[in-house]
Amino acid sequence: MFIETLKSMRLYKRQSKLGVMHNFHRKNVIYVFKCDSCGMTFMRPKSKVDTDRATNDYKHVCYHCDSKKFAQQVGVQMRKVYKLDASSTKTL
Repeated sequence: MFIETLKSMRLYKRQSKLGVMHNFHRKNVIYVFKCDSCGMTFMRPKSKVDTDRATNDYKHVCYHCDSKKFAQQVGVQMRKVYKLDASSTKTL
């Protein structure tokens, strides 16, 4: 489950060729998710997540859980909802 978007800024200093110290910053956007399998809250940087998937239309699984096993369990539940048997060729 998608919870929120966080923005962070890191400040750095570097020394130029002439010895002058320069300050610069880097901005990061972080998405906060709640695992649909175990309920744990976890964070991912925006650069690692497709922007279309940062909604509640998709399921999100943390790094502790097995995503393949979770996908199979969700598929079984959806087949029960739509009253489809395992041999059905219809896609969900």
